[in-house]
Order: sequence, then C-alpha cells, then structure tokens
Amino acid sequence: MNLLKKGIFTLFIIGLIASCEVDKEINPSDEDAVGKGLTEITFSSFEAASGPDENGLEDGTYFTVVPLAIGVTSYSVDFGNGETPVTIGAGESASYDYPNEVKEATYTITVVAKADGLESVTKTEDILVEHEVTAVMSAPDSPTEGLEEVLSIYSNGIEYDGAFISYRYKAGGVDFAKGSAQQGEVTMESGNKVMQYSRLSTEVAASIGLDDIVVADAFGSGVAATHLYLDVHSDFAVGIDKLKLVLVNGATEYDYSIDLVDGEWISLDLDLATDFSEPVIQFNEIKFELGTEGMAKDAATLNIDNVYLSKPITSVILNGAFDAKTDHWRFTAFTDGTTTPFGSSSDGSWTNYDGTSNGSKTPGAKWTASQSGGYLQGSGSRYAYQALKLMPNTDYVLEYEYAIKSDEANDPIGGRSIVGLILDEHYIDGADAVKNLGSNLGNHVGTIAEGKFSDTRGTLVQIPFTTNDSGEVAVMFYAVTSVDAWIDNVKVYQD
Repeated sequence: MNLLKKGIFTLFIIGLIASCEVDKEINPSDEDAVGKGLTEITFSSFEAASGPDENGLEDGTYFTVVPLAIGVTSYSVDFGNGETPVTIGAGESASYDYPNEVKEATYTITVVAKADGLESVTKTEDILVEHEVTAVMSAPDSPTEGLEEVLSIYSNGIEYDGAFISYRYKAGGVDFAKGSAQQGEVTMESGNKVMQYSRLSTEVAASIGLDDIVVADAFGSGVAATHLYLDVHSDFAVGIDKLKLVLVNGATEYDYSIDLVDGEWISLDLDLATDFSEPVIQFNEIKFELGTEGMAKDAATLNIDNVYLSKPITSVILNGAFDAKTDHWRFTAFTDGTTTPFGSSSDGSWTNYDGTSNGSKTPGAKWTASQSGGYLQGSGSRYAYQALKLMPNTDYVLEYEYAIKSDEANDPIGGRSIVGLILDEHYIDGADAVKNLGSNLGNHVGTIAEGKFSDTRGTLVQIPFTTNDSGEVAVMFYAVTSVDAWIDNVKVYQD
C-alpha cells in the first residue's frame, strides 16, 4: 500500500515537471502584449462606427476606428478620402470627420497592423457615409405686407389670428431644385415651412427656377415690383458664413453679397433698382452661392423663407377699369366673411378708362342681391377694397361710374344702392373696416337705378376728400340691392 502511494506520488512529480516544461514552451517568460517573442501578428478585425464628434454633433459623418490585434506596436489607419493615413499605438483608436460635399458616399478604410521584425497585416472595409442635415429649429417672423402687394415665390403667407393666409399672387414655373445643392424642407410646430439647401460650396449652388419675371410688369401690365424680399439663416457650425445672391437672366447676372450672422435670421428687403450689381430688368432664376472667401462647414446648409417680390402701396388706383377682374381689390382677411370683392363682369361702362367712348361695354365690377352688404350683411357679402398712400393733408377726388338694374324686385330699406367710401386708414381684416364705416373721409350712396350700363346710361360720381396726416387711406365699395349693380372706371386724383 505504501509502495503504491509512493509510485503515484512519483508519477505526479514527473507529470508536474513535464507540464511546466510544456507551459514554458507555449508562454515564454520574455513574451509581452505588443508582440515581443511572437513570430506573427494576429489581426482579427477592426470596428468602424459613426458617432458624435468632438463638439457632440452627430450627423453621420464622424467615424471612429478601433482595431483588435495581438502582437502589434502600431496601426496605420487610412480613411479612404485621399488624406495622409493616421498612425496610432496598440490599444488606441483613430477618428475622422468625412467632408460635406455630397449627401452620401462609399469610402474604403484600410488598417495596417505593424510590429518590429514582423510582417505587417492589412485589413479593409467599405463604409457608406450618409451625411444627415441638421434641421433648423427656428423660423422668421411672419411677413407684414398685404396680400395685394406680394408676388410669392416661397412663403406660407401672413400669420393672422393663429393661422396662415396664403398669398394670392404666385410666381409661375417655380422649380426649387434647379441647382445642384441638396434640397430639404422643415415644418415647424406652427405649420410654417422653411426651405433648407445643403452641400453649398464654391462649386455647388442652390437655385430656384422661375418663369421669366419682367420687373416692370411683375404684378400686371405696367405694375412693377420694386423689391425682392427673403429671410435667410445659417448656423455656422453646420452652414455657411457668407452668401452671394444672384438673379439670373440668361448671360446677365445681378448679384448681391452679404455676411450672415451666426444662428440668426436676417431679413433682406432688396431694392431691385439699387441694391444689386446693376438695376434688375428681368430674371428667371434665383441662385444662392457661397460668398467670396466664405467658409462652408459640415453640411454647409442655408435656410430660407418668405421669398417674394413686393410693390409699395401706390398713390393711384390699380385695375380701376377691372380688365384684370378682381386683382388688387381684396382684403387680406375677412372674419366670418369672404375676401372675394365682387363678381367680375363684362357689363361695365361703355366709356374707356381714359374717358373716350368705347362704342360697346367694357369689363366692370358686379354685385348681386346675395352679395349685398350694409344691413343685409352676411357671410356672402362682398366688399371691394384698395389701400392707397397719398400726400398727407391734401385734397383729392375719388371718381367712378355706377349703374343699377331697374328690374322689379323687393327693394331693401332705403332702396337699392351702390356705396363708395374713402376710409381713414388701412385695414387687414375687412370685418374691422365694416365696423368702422362711419370713420371715413368721404362717401356717396348712389341710388339711381335706370338699368345696366349702356351708351347713354351710367352715373358719374366724384367724391372730394382731404387726406389724413399719414396719407394712408383706402377706397371701398359695396352694394345694398335686390338686383344687379355695377361700378367701373375708378380713379383717385388730386383736386
């Protein structure tokens, strides 16, 4: 029994010695983690992942490479964008922020594992870099110009009483993607939309294409636009700091340059005659470029809103002959009513706007019984309105012609009539103007009902009035009638 135990003990000692010798052969005491004592590098893989950059911005372009290998002293990391590879030590990582020129691109990352005296090992991986554009978080204030003074290119319109009122006149042929810049749109909680153009550079521009706009006739024959308005915004960390705005007409380019303000909306109200490189005559494209010596960072995004042409409130009546139907005769809003001012008609005066005889009827403005106002006021009542900017404290005359049918009908109290007024201020909401009809600078209630206009019928009205201290007045017309009634040839001139 003792001999058996001694034999087992002897085998145990011999086995332990053998085991130690094997361990010593596999794990030499002079080997370390960076490859000393190894005969080759074991490079299993590397991880390439996107994440937030050094400033905490995460837009899909900031990549970090983490190699995993045994027996290395250093790594060479090439991010595949033509720049010098980065050298890092064992256990370290390398990061790179890919450029912003394109929306997405595929790059090949190459990592070389190295150690002194050992053969280098190379691994590659293709990655798709999808550059995410940072959404704008604010919007500019709503425009204040009235509906009749704006030719809209891009705008939600006027914010009034918690809602947006769209502009009535809109440019034709609008193409927001004419340029090569990346286009996007952000909708705010208010419902307002903001256009975003990204990837701007010295070679890449954003562009809005349009039908030809002749400045002198932008609002109709002889009714010129005087200004181009737009709101622009850029966060410099993800945008541009200088903007060049170009109006293009074939080979002719009108340009305007501006230094932007970091993170702030800037309102540009540009005089088409004086603010550009030369007076703007005609254009069919609005181009947004990176300004001279400007910096484009990250997605190089420019935010824009409220792009439109405008005209001033004039001193003369526009569309006084009603050839353009209801143009220039609408309120911006009408609470519990309609902004439609009248029904256009071919039964207007037989007299031309210049006072000569036409020999037949011309266009005119028409009211029917269901469109009557006054004490017959309802949701279908129609009121024609046009704001004017006249010389303050000056004598003027409002002139027009009217006609009312003579057909038998149940007449309203006081009889059928056409009412013309000069209001003492400008109004946005027609309901407010109706409430203040008594605050006028002159008025006329026309009650002559001899039939529709003809070569012998039509009543001429001339209302003298004196403007207020501001010169901001408005003309207004409505009917109180059981039958059709018309006005035509509306003019305002100094007395």
